[in-house]
Amino acid sequence: MRYKPLVLTVGASACALLSILSLKAAYSHHGPTVTVSLQASDTSGGTLHYRWKSTDGTIQIVDATTTTWTLPTGPGLHFAYVLVSNGLGGYTEKRIAVNTDNLGSRSESEASPRPYIAPPAPVPVGDTYRSSGLWGITNVNGIEHDVHAPDVSVYMLDNVTHATYPPTGPVKTDLRGDYLIPNLPPANAYTTFCQPPGQSAPTQCNAGLSFTDLPMPNVATTDYLSSAPSLDNTSALLAGTLTLQDGSPCGTLNEFFGVHVTGNATLLDSNGNPMATPVRMNELGDYSLVYNFLLPAPASVSLSCEGAPALVVPITQDELGAGEMNTSVLPGVSAPEVQSMSATLNGSTIASVNFVSPSPAPLPSDIVPRADAFLAEKGLDTRIGACQYYKAIGAVSGCDAAGNLIATITFTDWKRAVKIGPYAQRGVPTFFASYINKVDLNLARVHQSISYGPNQTAAVVCNHLGPPDFFNPPQAEIDTAVDNANHNKNLVACVAMDYMVSPGVNNDQPFVRFLIFGPSGELLPSVNLDGRREKFVPGTCVVCHGGDHYAGKFPEDGSGGASVGGHFLPYDAGNFEFSSKFGLRGQDQQQLIYFLNQNVLKAGPTPAEQALITGWYANQPGFRKVLNKSYIDPSWPDRATNPAAFNFYQDVYARSCRTCHVAMVEGFNFDHYQNITPGSFNFYREETPEVDIPITVCGGDFQIFRDHSMANSLVTFNRFWLSADPLANTAGDPNQPEELRTFLLTPTTGTFTCNPGQIP
Repeated sequence: MRYKPLVLTVGASACALLSILSLKAAYSHHGPTVTVSLQASDTSGGTLHYRWKSTDGTIQIVDATTTTWTLPTGPGLHFAYVLVSNGLGGYTEKRIAVNTDNLGSRSESEASPRPYIAPPAPVPVGDTYRSSGLWGITNVNGIEHDVHAPDVSVYMLDNVTHATYPPTGPVKTDLRGDYLIPNLPPANAYTTFCQPPGQSAPTQCNAGLSFTDLPMPNVATTDYLSSAPSLDNTSALLAGTLTLQDGSPCGTLNEFFGVHVTGNATLLDSNGNPMATPVRMNELGDYSLVYNFLLPAPASVSLSCEGAPALVVPITQDELGAGEMNTSVLPGVSAPEVQSMSATLNGSTIASVNFVSPSPAPLPSDIVPRADAFLAEKGLDTRIGACQYYKAIGAVSGCDAAGNLIATITFTDWKRAVKIGPYAQRGVPTFFASYINKVDLNLARVHQSISYGPNQTAAVVCNHLGPPDFFNPPQAEIDTAVDNANHNKNLVACVAMDYMVSPGVNNDQPFVRFLIFGPSGELLPSVNLDGRREKFVPGTCVVCHGGDHYAGKFPEDGSGGASVGGHFLPYDAGNFEFSSKFGLRGQDQQQLIYFLNQNVLKAGPTPAEQALITGWYANQPGFRKVLNKSYIDPSWPDRATNPAAFNFYQDVYARSCRTCHVAMVEGFNFDHYQNITPGSFNFYREETPEVDIPITVCGGDFQIFRDHSMANSLVTFNRFWLSADPLANTAGDPNQPEELRTFLLTPTTGTFTCNPGQIP
């Protein structure tokens, strides 16, 4: 079976608000103007509304099925998005790509150069603690999961100084149920206090990482086990879930469009009167309601979803006793359906997509349908936060109220500032390599990197469309994709990184900056690398590139530091596909990949990255270097001692996990066997690997946002699970789920299977 990549597929569930404004790009030149149209329908009886956005160029945001889009100059792929809503809680997002490679639009010379200098700023004190508020359990289709409740007030108390954080007062959990405590001083122990809606006073939370006993580390920390408030002596809790007729939630959380809509739930007495103020649902439609069990019990719950008539659901005695409502369905209301989109130039169709036929082949990732399920493990940034990040690193001069970039640098400005490519100093080489990164994104890539020493290194990867078949591409498809990339065809975006000193920033120590540039050289705040949704910097980068000082999102108020603790990544030839053409074959580029890896060592690598790169090239005294694809860290058992561990490292961890994990803090560095040994405990994980990893990989647990969260790249996720499917795995690659199961199966863990578990 042929499996096509998802870089041009579309996400679902979005929302739209009426607007007559146009989104104008900061880039000064423009190309042709195209007309973008769609066909949509709705079975819910609502009135459809439309909102448009594009990744670059200028698109007119009108409440209509047709709009105009002025494209940037030059070749490349450009994306227009539409969000369709019916006013009843149903939302759908779709996109279309326009390829200007053959439109004859020339790249124009840029405006006057702009400086790329980070403004001096003090280093933020302390780091961010991220967690979520668990408030009840709901049952969806017979499967229970925790409710991540919005609007829970949270603060932390220093157990020694008795100072509270944040000093300005409690924060509230967002519509995903997450909360962030910024600037938490390290090495201190804390107690967390939470006050959910309906509770009269805060109570101590049962925080997963329990800083009551353990000190806050000196890096940003996510407590994946969350914080569970306590009920007072007279309160009881009732949780439930509302879905639309088609199973989608009411509303949407869409950062690309800046739209946050969910439903509300209200307890009613026997006369139909409200017993408390409405409570907001989270993004999944889950809600938690508190009532006084010493008073007459609530008789029903009123569930409202935008303009749809409220749904009043009676509460049974069994539900009161269990604290769980059965899933409620809003009858007759579903998300709108978008059948097709097209783009025309001078009356001729230049791009079209049919979303109805043919139906895409099912993939393992379908079990996690959320648009933000992948490439978002570290957090989700907003448009305003992305602009503030670019401002902190010196890439823009300012941000407007909506987060649009003001006075941006261009790709040429960046290359000039870091002295790469045509701006390199004489005698300093820029190293290049071209290949398909088959394991994580299935993109055809052209990498280049340059270094002027340990405090000045820069690299950029330009991403082009990969082979149509992401799982078993024939060599001809690989050759074509790599050839197109080397001829600058099908360019999606270029991601740039530099490791330099900026005076007055980060205590005058070098740090890594991330930037995204569109095909025209325009600075972009977001990129869509998994086909599901645009995601903003810096979160979309540090999801793999470390992010020691990032958790949840970059601050929108301008208080965030320029250094998010990012790292360059090692170049692992074992995870690449190479062209068969002379000069582009794997053996032809081994020396170039070696030089690229040497530049990684000059860009503030983690100890794990240093050890990995050194190990790849160990015992090779000559000039010619070849990356050892069979390398295994010395802390791991050899094949004779523990074949299950050895095979897991080689076939699962090295292929699906290692590139990202060696860039993370030590607790998640699984190159060190002690951090993943079955039966071991680790501060950042809390649970033992044989308990924790089946949750994040195999799913089926109460922790719904952790179920199937790894691998967090959609392509890697699908490759992992398809390796267990003999109909798909025709190449005979190792069965990764089975090797994971064998590795974690110890005499103390008992028997378990690792299949994609059903989750809501």
